[in-house]
Amino acid sequence: MSLKNPYLLIYNTLNALLWLRILLSILTSPAQPPETTYTTLEPWTRWTQTLAVLEILHAASGLTRSPVFTTFTQIFARSVQVWAIDFAFADLTRVSPAYKYMLFAWSIADTIRYCYFVVLIAGVPVPGVLRWLRYSLFLFLYPIGISSEWWLMFKATVSTDSWPVKALFVFFLGLYVPGSFMMYSYMVKQRRKTLGAT
Repeated sequence: MSLKNPYLLIYNTLNALLWLRILLSILTSPAQPPETTYTTLEPWTRWTQTLAVLEILHAASGLTRSPVFTTFTQIFARSVQVWAIDFAFADLTRVSPAYKYMLFAWSIADTIRYCYFVVLIAGVPVPGVLRWLRYSLFLFLYPIGISSEWWLMFKATVSTDSWPVKALFVFFLGLYVPGSFMMYSYMVKQRRKTLGAT
């Protein structure tokens, strides 16, 4: 008996619950100052996002049908964000409203994405509203998330005294334009393919 489906079901359910916890924390305290959001959610978000590194292995091994390069690009960019920016430049990140906007966009997108995968793997029909949310909300969530990530990295770039770190961050900031275009274009094609057939 293959363990592929039970494993993927557990993995995606766990991720859906982890991101839902982050989303509910943001939605239930909208007036919370950025510093409180950071203190409450930064470790939780960092480790939740780190768990997603497994998705690169899933794609590379053929466990999922996700394109390896696209998966790597998104997971790598977010990993750099949570470790090299949000965690390493805590004094800057904790006071920026951009951190909360970023988490808002990430948590909505990923809660829906992982729920969608759970339903698919469980083998039950995907509700139309879930399919629509999965392939439509990115249209405004991606710009919110990407611009917030870019701003936080820009602030870290300006503040660091290390020239090698500054040069690396400038390089990453430059990659946001082609990288964002690639991710957005991929999702637009997926949206057309998925929603155009329903």
